[in-house]
Amino acid sequence: MKNTLRVLVWTALVLALSLVFADPNEASAKEFKDVSKKHPNYTAIQEMQKAGYITGYPDGTFRPGEPVSRKHVASLLDQVLKFPQPPTDKLVFTDVPKNHMYYKPIMKLYNKGIISGGMDGKFNPNASITRIQMAKMLDLAFELNMKEPAQFEDLHFLHWGYVHASALYSNGVTKGDKGKFLPNQSVTRAHYAEFLYRAMKVGKSPSGSSVTKEKAVDLTMRLPIVIEGIRIQGKVDNQTYNQLRSKQLPYATKAFVDGLLKEDYPSVCTECDSFLFPGLTIEPSMRFNYKQPDANTLQVHTVSFSNVLSSGGFVDYAFKKESGSWKMDDFDWTEVGKKNFELTKAEAERVVKLNYAYSSNVKITYVSQAKKTGEDPVTKEKYPFTEYKFTVDTKDGRDTVLVNSDDGLAY
Repeated sequence: MKNTLRVLVWTALVLALSLVFADPNEASAKEFKDVSKKHPNYTAIQEMQKAGYITGYPDGTFRPGEPVSRKHVASLLDQVLKFPQPPTDKLVFTDVPKNHMYYKPIMKLYNKGIISGGMDGKFNPNASITRIQMAKMLDLAFELNMKEPAQFEDLHFLHWGYVHASALYSNGVTKGDKGKFLPNQSVTRAHYAEFLYRAMKVGKSPSGSSVTKEKAVDLTMRLPIVIEGIRIQGKVDNQTYNQLRSKQLPYATKAFVDGLLKEDYPSVCTECDSFLFPGLTIEPSMRFNYKQPDANTLQVHTVSFSNVLSSGGFVDYAFKKESGSWKMDDFDWTEVGKKNFELTKAEAERVVKLNYAYSSNVKITYVSQAKKTGEDPVTKEKYPFTEYKFTVDTKDGRDTVLVNSDDGLAY
């Protein structure tokens, strides 16, 4: 009886460790019985296995369709990125005691701010992880830079995980599924191997006192969305500004929180498309300047294209580094006028392409351009700009699109 019990315990232990890293020096090139070369995630699974990151099950299978658990995700991330040991052992999650098999990797991720657990004080280590939870963990673990916002049908930009999904999307770690992100769908073992493999190829963003352009773009894209989401949710929940204030402090300086953000809070709208910060898409890839006066200060100058809801303008952000984190410190917006974008024909074509990003088999053709006259909103002075004309052919037919060179408006 005792021998039988030992066998059962040992078998359970082997199965529990089946997705944990092996020693990289003992990597092999074995094939899994249930992962053929035609499997869509075959390459990722094989490369991860060759590197010693996954071992599969004792029966030679990988079981690609099974959900991956939160504890295994934590363990794999820790093994890949080798997070430092927390300074002290402490009990944070009631369901992850100090003698838990995955206590150390879970606490390492918690110490780095990658995981936070639930409102009930539990981590739920055995629960499967959803795609949006995975996006957050990979984004924070690899410190990815958000290069552009993603537009998934089922993931609104005010969703808490939107910036994380966008970071993965803009770095090629995730592609979505037919225009959707499927945020609440459980991640399978095969898909997690694929996501982690892609994230590893992107690599961890470089750290240092000097800010790269990619990091400057990330702050310009990410922080306004996060702060806007907090403010709108606060209005939805009927919170006073004092109740909301602390939620903004991790992302904005005290001066900005108690200044512009406080002044604007009464005008926050939950039933319209009017926002404090402009919604940037491809603009930073076309017009973007930044400078770093010192190690803890960053200044950004970019543009925001006009659309049917808002005018085009010049955008200025100031960021400050506090306690090791970059925070928004100031914001300004100036409507275009005599001083405007002066978009080239190639840039105007990119604006058209953006508007048809979710149509298949799109053909954009330049037709002509014409001189138009605008009026400066402040000085009332007249100024010339170019109107570009394109035709766009899709499966639904042909459209004619005009783009203004002064503010990027496409209509």
